[in-house]
Amino acid sequence: MKIQTDTLSTWADSHVFYGMYEHNIGNKNSKIVQDEYDWRHKLLNETPNGKLLLKNSFFDDLKNKDKIYLAHVTPNFHNIQENHILYPSAGCLVGSIYCTPVKEENGKLRLHNLGEFIFNKEMPLFSKFVDKSRQKPLEMILFEISLPESSKNNLVGIDYLRLGNIHYNTYKALEYLLSPEERHQLQDTCVDRVRRTFNYLCSCNQICHSDTKIDDVKILEMFIDAIDTLPILGYFFFEAITEYIMLFQDSKKVKFFSKLGEFYSPSYKELVFYLCPHLSKNFSLREFKPSLDEVVDYITSKKIIRDLDKDQMFSFIASRLVFLTNARLFSEDVKLKNWDKIRWNFDDLVEDMKPLLGHLIHRELRTFGRYPYFYFYFDQHKALEIWNYWNHMNIAIPFNGIIPKGEIGINPAHPTLKYKSFSTKVSKNGDDVIYIKKDKELELDIVPKLVDPKFTSMRNKHKHGA
Repeated sequence: MKIQTDTLSTWADSHVFYGMYEHNIGNKNSKIVQDEYDWRHKLLNETPNGKLLLKNSFFDDLKNKDKIYLAHVTPNFHNIQENHILYPSAGCLVGSIYCTPVKEENGKLRLHNLGEFIFNKEMPLFSKFVDKSRQKPLEMILFEISLPESSKNNLVGIDYLRLGNIHYNTYKALEYLLSPEERHQLQDTCVDRVRRTFNYLCSCNQICHSDTKIDDVKILEMFIDAIDTLPILGYFFFEAITEYIMLFQDSKKVKFFSKLGEFYSPSYKELVFYLCPHLSKNFSLREFKPSLDEVVDYITSKKIIRDLDKDQMFSFIASRLVFLTNARLFSEDVKLKNWDKIRWNFDDLVEDMKPLLGHLIHRELRTFGRYPYFYFYFDQHKALEIWNYWNHMNIAIPFNGIIPKGEIGINPAHPTLKYKSFSTKVSKNGDDVIYIKKDKELELDIVPKLVDPKFTSMRNKHKHGA
């Protein structure tokens, strides 16, 4: 599949290049671009744990090692072993084998703290909602990957919050699958959602491009009220709270793992499942909308951040969400708009809010009419494009680029990737550290074809929500 230059550019805009993290190579006249780099400087230099954004053990391995280790947790090991095939999944890594890092230390293999949480807590939570007759024991597959020379020091992560234009372009490429009536209905639904959250969107545009000031708590309340109507905001809320916790947490465990070059991930994971326990059944962040007081009470009661400054936290999260709304949901060249003259039809809104409409379509399609039965092809279309982009950029090991907290992928279509896979034996060393040992080498091929969603652990078996 030949990939066009404009498609390459759109996919490039969906990635974060950590090798140039603080270097503003974008449009110097763009307010959003300048704000992006101002935020990066702040996160890196003005937060207690910001140094880990660039100086972490995973990046060290990508820069310096000829061979790296990754772990994949699965309840479907019996199927994988029987068929000798592992398929990638969609989600935040678009079309990857979802893994967490494994660090080689003094001849032993230590699992990243995120992997420990997934193996011991998160996956067992999901398994409770699987029919008992179908429940299988969790297994961990260890990948030993020989990094191609061209892929070393390639610190490029995918940011799924930036995929709005990709979702829109995918819809336009495949809209022929809908009847004219279905397209009209889908577009009207999206326009109606924008109309119902117009006050919030307009306020964000004014804060960014004028001297408008709105109280932090007020803008946060407007934001939370809009989540039900604009589901992508639930993902924004999750990522903003996660960033704040990752960057400001200061417990003993945090300091222990910081010395090992890792953000401590269980803090935000446990918050999500404690405040929104229903997400352990269907991990759909469109339903993540705890109150501000609930978040503060949890952080305080669990002593995640000592001496938490509530006002500072609200200011950080409010400013971050306003920035993300402007940078990820409005079209690239939008400045201060006279919203009184807006025309409420789909084609006109595309001019100002193409990424937002893309995110809306992406989620509407999952439950729209006939689409749940062939939504897979939309994800596969994006997977084909991103595999082409990754191969063009020699990216063998992509990762979640919002913050390097341990969500790592394997590019299943990389043409020269060499790897071995092993079953594992797990041993613990204290409450928070897991070591794994190679057991038997597996005859296993990673195949560039997305797995059927019904086999993924984080999706409800009857609903196809994000």
